[in-house]
Amino acid sequence: MTDRVRTEEPPPDPVRRALAATPYLLLVLATGVVLRFSALHLGNDDTWFHLALGDRFRGSWSLVHPGGLTPFATSSWVPTQWSTEVLASLVEDGFGVAGVAVLFGALYLALVLGTFVSCRRRGRPLAAVVPTWLLVLASAPVLSARPQVLSLVLLTVTVAAWLRTAEDGRPRWWLVPMTWVWATAHGLWSAGVLLGLVCWVGLVLDRRVRGRRSLAVLAVPVLSLLATALTPVGPRLLTSQLAVSARTGLIGEWGPTSFRTAPAFAVAVMLGLVVLVWVRRGQPSWTRVGLLALASGWALLVSRMVPLAAVVAAPLLAEALEQVLAAAPGLVPGDGRSRSRRLERAGLAVLTVVYLAVLGVAAPRVADRPADEPLALTGRLQALPAGSTVLVEDGVGGWMEWRVPSVHPVIDGMLDAYPVSYIEDFFAMTRVEPGWQRFLTRSGARVAVLRQGSPLTAAVRDRLGWRVVARDRSWVLLAAPTARVDR
Repeated sequence: MTDRVRTEEPPPDPVRRALAATPYLLLVLATGVVLRFSALHLGNDDTWFHLALGDRFRGSWSLVHPGGLTPFATSSWVPTQWSTEVLASLVEDGFGVAGVAVLFGALYLALVLGTFVSCRRRGRPLAAVVPTWLLVLASAPVLSARPQVLSLVLLTVTVAAWLRTAEDGRPRWWLVPMTWVWATAHGLWSAGVLLGLVCWVGLVLDRRVRGRRSLAVLAVPVLSLLATALTPVGPRLLTSQLAVSARTGLIGEWGPTSFRTAPAFAVAVMLGLVVLVWVRRGQPSWTRVGLLALASGWALLVSRMVPLAAVVAAPLLAEALEQVLAAAPGLVPGDGRSRSRRLERAGLAVLTVVYLAVLGVAAPRVADRPADEPLALTGRLQALPAGSTVLVEDGVGGWMEWRVPSVHPVIDGMLDAYPVSYIEDFFAMTRVEPGWQRFLTRSGARVAVLRQGSPLTAAVRDRLGWRVVARDRSWVLLAAPTARVDR
């Protein structure tokens, strides 16, 4: 009788198990950071004027000929993000500002997990989670309740789609209707069209598409561009960015990129690592060279485009890191087995449920009290005669338009609607430059909500005799000597 030899699998290596779990722990940490510092707080001043615009569009405003939030907003402008604004307004109407926090918090989660999943297609978990973390860092300044976040999510989808086309040469026709939706949601829809054209050029140079297939692939960005002219706004949407270009010098996020900042530095690291791996490990395809050039150009152009550059660079970095990790077999687990992938998908589903549950429970306790808005002054502002002009600074005008629509702040964050000369005069007034009183006189303001300790606050008190009526947080409510402000 032959004895059976029983073979036992060696016990799992604890080091390898720890290495296998580390990327997922880092992903959980990334979502926790986003939840803690972005999703639960409505701390961006622009949130409020977007809500105010959504309220107006739900009311009597026309998308073709929108009005101005204040009598001082006299420039014609094109609504480029009206669907997101209307959606946010509807959510706020039904669930309060906590609902707005949940809405945008869910978009932040979509950005983080969408990036991880896209990068995961390019490499093992560690190769995917590193670009995801760098993207979170690069996008930190724009992770706020603004329509721009939706552009990052849709660009993530667009990049993934074009990389799939680079693999199989098939056009993704669904990008055309998606771009139509994108064009109603935020003005950076043009980034997706440009990315498609860059990828088409790369695919032709790589000889991945030829003849009719090449024309079909080209048709995707071309039809996407044409689709944007068919939104309710009409063909004017194609020229909407001209208004922004005339004001770039007056808007901080449209200023030149400084790589001394953490977001820009994170993108520089991403791009640098990709180039380093390409130099050491072989010739990349023209499609990927084009994507890297596009991301680099966006990063160098203006600070507002840094997060978009990170979205494009993330899957390229994942591929590069995978090349490095694959050169050291056995060092970092690949987790390519079907069972591991099923567990991974289940884990991502659990992470999504937990994130949304915590967000839904915590948002009503946190988001209902925005970080730095003069909530205690609301009653006094509401008591002002309808149509009263209020002198403001630092973006509180948007909050006032949404919270107290009966009064008119001298400006808000929607600078497209204001003449360039008016914006320049406003900023000169906040710096108390010669002639600053002329702006104040022309505005007709007899009441002000200003920052405590700002140069303008000191000027109206010391030189004009305005008195402090009330204080809240870092804000003061001031009134001219003859003005009356009821309690």
